[in-house]
Amino acid sequence: MPIMSKTTTRIYLVRHGSTAWNEIVRFRGATDIPLSEKGRNQALALGRWFAGIPLSAIFSSPLIRAQETARAIAEQRHLPIMLRDGLRSVNYGSWEGQSEAEVAQQDPEAFRLYLEGIERFRFPQGETLDDLRKRAVLLLEEAIRTYPGERIVLVTHQVVTRVLLCAVLGVDNSLYWRLGQEPGCINLVEWEGGAYRLQAMNWIPQESL
Repeated sequence: MPIMSKTTTRIYLVRHGSTAWNEIVRFRGATDIPLSEKGRNQALALGRWFAGIPLSAIFSSPLIRAQETARAIAEQRHLPIMLRDGLRSVNYGSWEGQSEAEVAQQDPEAFRLYLEGIERFRFPQGETLDDLRKRAVLLLEEAIRTYPGERIVLVTHQVVTRVLLCAVLGVDNSLYWRLGQEPGCINLVEWEGGAYRLQAMNWIPQESL
């Protein structure tokens, strides 16, 4: 776990802006797809919202949709964007690129297990949420150790933000479906005195609605 400290470290968990696959509900995962026009507007809104907040570091998933969002936040700050595989989206395996309707038709039993017990489900030829949680929490802890008492941004994906929120709340991944995470949303987590505190969740800058 991160080093005990009386200072408050503020971590902004940001979900990237929308993509064409978000808008038609395809499994995106590790597939590298850019932001849509709507997503670029959401990223610009995030950049304007963060403009008045002093930041010490910006971490991002290496996938282009996250990088594009991170660049909008980093603009005019002269901060490098640090790419980390720990923030990469879950690997959906053979489901990548398919719609939910297509998967449900091809393998209804697997799709049922995904909906009813995602915390125990391994995506065919892909990852589990526990796999993702381990690498994402390691990255979160690295960021806190490196920037104690500062403000940092992690730009990542819906699956990652949901799993990290479960981790900081100290609950298992069975609450995954109960955490709303819209494209371009902001979550604020604080680390102080050896404990996490969730201060805001799924907040969207009004101009991006």
